[in-house]
Amino acid sequence: MKRILLMGAFGAALFSHASEPMSDIYFVILAGGSGERLWPLSTHSKPKQLLVAGQQYTLLEQAINRVKMLAPQENIWISTTRQHEDSIKKAVGNKVGMVLAEPGSRDTGPAILLNCFEIYKKNPAALVVFVPADPFIPESDNGAFAHSLETALTFAREHDHITLLGVKPTYPATGYGYIEYEAADSAIVQPRQVKRFREKPSSDVAQQYLEKGTMLWNIGMFCAKVSVFMHEFDKSAPEMFQGMVRYTEGKAPFDQVKAESIDYAVMEKSKNISVLPVTFSWCDVGNLEIFLTIKEQQGVHEQHCITVQSKNNLIDVPGKLVALIGIDDLCVVETEHALLITKRGEAEKVRAVVKQLKQSSRTNYI
Repeated sequence: MKRILLMGAFGAALFSHASEPMSDIYFVILAGGSGERLWPLSTHSKPKQLLVAGQQYTLLEQAINRVKMLAPQENIWISTTRQHEDSIKKAVGNKVGMVLAEPGSRDTGPAILLNCFEIYKKNPAALVVFVPADPFIPESDNGAFAHSLETALTFAREHDHITLLGVKPTYPATGYGYIEYEAADSAIVQPRQVKRFREKPSSDVAQQYLEKGTMLWNIGMFCAKVSVFMHEFDKSAPEMFQGMVRYTEGKAPFDQVKAESIDYAVMEKSKNISVLPVTFSWCDVGNLEIFLTIKEQQGVHEQHCITVQSKNNLIDVPGKLVALIGIDDLCVVETEHALLITKRGEAEKVRAVVKQLKQSSRTNYI
């Protein structure tokens, strides 16, 4: 299996030099996903962002810890859906200023726009950073993360651009979208104009992207003035913007707001998009194989296991001895209500199991 984590270029010491929390900076942690590809560990009552990976903290708690030195607690928000609102409030409600629950799931565009409307009412001059709740970034790279965000926020104060963070690829990944940016003569690390967004590539194309030098993994982190976000939505996605206006004024239900990702609604249409190349360690916790590999790499994955002519297996069966004979390359996961066994290379297909459970009305398992 390809190496999942890339080495960060900065040490944790940088984090101690981060600026004092700024009252005009808001962080919105996007935590509305259900994490179906991590079933049966991820369920409706315990979604992916509430799983512990690599440390003693959940993925959501790790996201909060990364941003709490850059903004006051009241300016750290969590964006989720009503489905996960109660479990998230119970888990971290006292660690953030707001848990804003959408009435329904309408993709990332409306989720981000709703938060912008609410923040604009509080502070029209605010800077807003949107980060997903579910990637894994080692605690040792929190300093590099803070350093990158400070650079992006400084740029966002001075320019009416949406500024993304993009990770420099370390292998030809086919599971990530890419950002192509304009090359520059200067070697100074600073935001660059985005040239175009690229979909998940084939292995051959991913290899070309790796060699090109002006391609970055799109990690779904970006910042701008709240007024810039709202202007770009109004210009690039007017149907969605007007739907949100009607919803916030009580003139239309939320399910009439156009459902679309921010990538398609705004990012791929706007000319005012920049990207900052970053080198902190980052991993999209996209399926069970990746999640279990992270736990194993971080040395916190305890499992009583006996193997006979077996190798390269990932096991998560708490409280039981697992014996493996003559099998390789499996993920074996057991929870109170379900047992999953899959080839590591087939872990992406776990969502098909969830789909069948929904179709057969066995939603008590999810």
